[in-house]
Amino acid sequence: MTRAAELGPAFPGVVDGILEVQGRPVRVLRVDGPPEGAGGEPQLLVHGLGASAVTWAEVMPGLSASGPVVAIDLPGFGRTPCTDDDTLTVEGYVRFALDVADTLGWDRFALHGNSMGGLIATLLAAQQPERVTRLVLVSPALPPTSPLHLLLPARATLEGMVPIAVSSVSAAALGVLGAGGLLDERRNRHLMRLIFSEPDGVRPEFIDLMAQEYAEDDDEVVASRRRALLSALRSIAQLWASPGRVLRAIDAVEAPTLILGGTADALVPAKVLRQVLARRRDWRGHVLDDRRHALMMEAPEEYLELVRAWGQDHREAV
Repeated sequence: MTRAAELGPAFPGVVDGILEVQGRPVRVLRVDGPPEGAGGEPQLLVHGLGASAVTWAEVMPGLSASGPVVAIDLPGFGRTPCTDDDTLTVEGYVRFALDVADTLGWDRFALHGNSMGGLIATLLAAQQPERVTRLVLVSPALPPTSPLHLLLPARATLEGMVPIAVSSVSAAALGVLGAGGLLDERRNRHLMRLIFSEPDGVRPEFIDLMAQEYAEDDDEVVASRRRALLSALRSIAQLWASPGRVLRAIDAVEAPTLILGGTADALVPAKVLRQVLARRRDWRGHVLDDRRHALMMEAPEEYLELVRAWGQDHREAV
């Protein structure tokens, strides 16, 4: 990893740097942990639509107790630029995540995915069952398991998913924050409440980190983020409008899986997560009262405790 620097004392051990993946620069956050030979389990973290690797910064030090942790910026998001060859679709991001794992030399690894990242992680785990050891899905953007006729048509599905793009981080990708200047306080708090049930309880250091992430005012960077967000949004909508492929992937996942979500999530309804858990009764799930869309940001200690307890139960079961 090149051009690496620690995030600072508020995020102990978290290093921000560039990883060369097939000749292209990829921004990653990394925390070292016990290596695989010493009982450690590599962990790859995939962010949601419009977000970046920093969404995982609060939990990375804690996760590293189980092995090395790497959070990635997908192409067009955060600080990983798009290239002309990037398809900027969910499937394209599945291939990209595998390329990152290959570059890291990880033959087997655990996957954590939030929102769109949860959809990416599910498809990857289904396609590569021999490589994914565990799967943690945080408010994953999985389609309803109800019959197709209950879904909105493709165009309306796309329009219905637009609220995902106005989360605090997605708004930044569209230039509402950063390039467009800070929002007025009232609107900013409204956007924050899509992610945090109690914005005043979020650590100021983390809010500052998120703000720095979208302080870029370069027109090319902003245009790249907008292109990636809209392309990925269309890709998700297409999978939702014709959900068979994703539902088959859910059925095909072999890795032990934990789903975390909240009853107050306005972006991925609790009923969708409950449908998935009814379909896969071997998966563990927690739909938490009054929690929203990104538990690892909203309540990092709760996230870590649930992941630790699940991991311990799984180890004891085998």
